[in-house]
Amino acid sequence: MEWAKRLIIEKLVVNKEIILETLHSQWSRDPRDGKALDCLHYDEYCIEVLDLKTKIDLGLFNAETALKSALKTYALYVILYTLGLRQSEIESQENLDNVKETISKIVDDHWPEFYIKIEKGFSTFLHELHKVV
Repeated sequence: MEWAKRLIIEKLVVNKEIILETLHSQWSRDPRDGKALDCLHYDEYCIEVLDLKTKIDLGLFNAETALKSALKTYALYVILYTLGLRQSEIESQENLDNVKETISKIVDDHWPEFYIKIEKGFSTFLHELHKVV
C-alpha cells in the first residue's frame, strides 16, 4: 500500500479544478481510513493553522496576500489529506516540491476566480478577517 501512495504522489496532476474543489465546505474520505470528516475547511485552516487574522492585524500581510498564500498551502493540505498522506510521509522531496510549485503557479494564474469562490463560500470569515481590531 505504501508503494501505491508513493506512485500516486509521483504521478499527481494538479489543475485549476482540483484547487477549486478544495474550497468546498465538506470533505469525506474512505471510511475505512477512520477519518471521514476531519479535514479542516479553508476558513478553519486559515484561523487554526495559519492564524491569519493575527498576522493581518499585526500588518505582516494584507488580507488578499494572506488569503492567496493560505490557498496554496491549504490546497496541498487537502490534496494530501484525500490521499491519506502527510508531507512528512512523502519520500521524494523533489516530487513534493513539484506539486507545491504547480499549485503556486495555478493559484497565481487564476487568483481572481479563486477569490470569487472564497468570497461566495466564506463571506462570514472574510468579514471577520477584514475587521479592524
